[in-house]
Amino acid sequence: MASAAPEVAVASLRGSAPAHARGSQDAATAAWVCAIPCAAIAVAAILLLGPPLGRLLFPAHSPYTFLAGSGPPAPEPTKQARYLLALCAPLLGALATASAPRWLGRVAARATVLAVVATQLALVGVVVASIVAQYRLRFGVVYTLGREPTLTLHYFVPATLAVAALLAAATAGALRSERVRQRAGAALLRESRRRRLVVGGLALAATAIWMLHAVHSDAEIGNAVEDVRYHLGFTLDETFAVLNGRTPLVDFTAQYGSLWPFVIAVPMLAAGKTVLTFTIVLCTITAIALLAIYGVLRRVTRSATTALLLYLPFLATSLYQISGTLQNRSTVGSYYANFPLRYAMPFFVAWLTARRIERGRGGATGAWLLFTAAGLALLNNGDFGIAALGATVAALLWSGDGLRRPALLRLAGAVAAGLATALALVSLLTLVRAGALPQPARLVDYARTYAIGGFALMPIPGVLGVHLLIYLTYVAAIVVATVRVLRGARNRVLTGMLAWAGVFGLGAGTYWVGRSHPVALKYQFSAWALALALLAVVAIGELAAPRLRRTAIGALVALFGFGVAACSLAQTPTPWGQIARLQAPFVPTEATPEADPLVPPADAATRRFVASLADGPSRFVVRRGAPVAILLTTGHRVADAYGVVNVSPYTGIESLQTVQRVEAVLDALRDAGGNTVILPNPLDASIFPVLRRRGFELLTQQGLRPYVRGRTRPDERPWPGGTAVIKWVDTRHLHPRALR
Repeated sequence: MASAAPEVAVASLRGSAPAHARGSQDAATAAWVCAIPCAAIAVAAILLLGPPLGRLLFPAHSPYTFLAGSGPPAPEPTKQARYLLALCAPLLGALATASAPRWLGRVAARATVLAVVATQLALVGVVVASIVAQYRLRFGVVYTLGREPTLTLHYFVPATLAVAALLAAATAGALRSERVRQRAGAALLRESRRRRLVVGGLALAATAIWMLHAVHSDAEIGNAVEDVRYHLGFTLDETFAVLNGRTPLVDFTAQYGSLWPFVIAVPMLAAGKTVLTFTIVLCTITAIALLAIYGVLRRVTRSATTALLLYLPFLATSLYQISGTLQNRSTVGSYYANFPLRYAMPFFVAWLTARRIERGRGGATGAWLLFTAAGLALLNNGDFGIAALGATVAALLWSGDGLRRPALLRLAGAVAAGLATALALVSLLTLVRAGALPQPARLVDYARTYAIGGFALMPIPGVLGVHLLIYLTYVAAIVVATVRVLRGARNRVLTGMLAWAGVFGLGAGTYWVGRSHPVALKYQFSAWALALALLAVVAIGELAAPRLRRTAIGALVALFGFGVAACSLAQTPTPWGQIARLQAPFVPTEATPEADPLVPPADAATRRFVASLADGPSRFVVRRGAPVAILLTTGHRVADAYGVVNVSPYTGIESLQTVQRVEAVLDALRDAGGNTVILPNPLDASIFPVLRRRGFELLTQQGLRPYVRGRTRPDERPWPGGTAVIKWVDTRHLHPRALR
């Protein structure tokens, strides 16, 4: 944990710390003294109360019946309850720190100094042990699902750690020099309209260069890293569901973003329904969201140059490489489920929050609009949206005038009005488009399947590791914000955004706590990098103080963490390399024999096979706009291309993990007057009994026959990606209403 600064770092570089900064260090001292006792209480509560709380909060029996091919569910009520308790740890630390005036004076000065130093050294020990642990962790079959050998993942190589340590030491050494502080302060703080425009242009150019790696096209996607191709199908289909007539939150359940598909669909209608248009639009939204954080940092530091120096490491860490090469890579930025579908709206809310804090109270209208934006983020994605909402409330509380009742009532009113407005806007959209109000259950459908049903959950690999360091960073941000409040620090934007980053990080971290895969931890790096950048501002202020404080060790730890983020700049893509990637000829592989695996086949036979409805036991009819359940990952794109309507409320068979979801698809098909289901083949046959119970039979080469594994040969058509598609027909409705 880094101790709080009396003012923003750049003010300290001037050598003109405000008067209150030269006084007592009691708040910071109290935070360090309280750290170990609070941690001990939190650990005891997590260990002892986790199991009974898990049994209380989560049902003993899953409400879901999972398909056999989905793998056995693994509910983790104790782990989830323990994380809920862990979320309370920073509040415990903040309360203990706030109560310091009542007890700190009774502690001997020597004991206080020893406690502060010992706690900081203990923190160093935890950091070292967690870094070492990342080299020892082995992820077995629970994480690999038997598809590959035991997985090891080293997030930061020794060279990165060494460079980060050198950067922290060099920065600290420079800050101890009065001459360097004066010169650096003069260089960083010189502000003008021209400089802001130039530096803002540099931030924009850097963001554009970084986003080039996430641009793909139908012609090039066959060369892309496998996990880019795989995940792109799901996010692409959410937008095509809107283009094909579905309405998220009404008759379609989006896994990643319920509102962004409406926005993305507009330029796709204008510029073309292609992967290139889709990825350019998403990269543009991501770039704007990332630049919103540059805007936050500029308001925090009141210096465009300083903000840029903080922003570039944040940018590189947000788009951290997952796999592939520097030229052809998979990153958090090309996993569009994260950027922009999850992160973008919360980052826009962060910018609006910083803007409101900077401008002061600004009247009720400003808070109402802020929480309207937070409400839209919540309705877009529940996981990250509720984290952004809680973070915004925390930021306004920590940067306000205290917990006075009138202020709290005004805040509660603004939250209620903003959420109501967001719901009204989304309701108006769904009423105009689908003639129905949004269904809140669809917003949490996937979250319930994971959290309550236990689908695809994975255990946390151990206490020590990079995940613990990320958690401690968020705790530090909240406690440091509390210290700044108690000190009366003048820069309320920094104070509020520290609270925002800490609360948002903890809330967004629930995603990884559920699915604790080592790769999924990289999805948290953007929120982590934001907290590190803000703590770096505080740490620089500590180290730039005229007298070196006893909290300097914590400040060095914060600078080391930010140095690790800065090393991500080594992954910066080159524009010419990305242009060459987009223009490279397709190289077929066994996994991707086709150059455009996400494009539906154009031949008439395949189109008729997929788009036709049964009109009797042996006759099939193609009718434009007819309802079909196409359970391919890109089923809504296929339907849009073939002129039919995919009535499935989900993106393909891999999203239908439960019998209940398969039943929902079949209900939607019958309600729409259709009778055919398209499935990929080969396919785990666990869905077949559900289809047969509802009167469906497989279309075989001999007609509609009961399916017998190994004996019945399906009538199938080849499909991109080295697979084929098969058709099941509802024999109870061989003359469907859609053809009458």
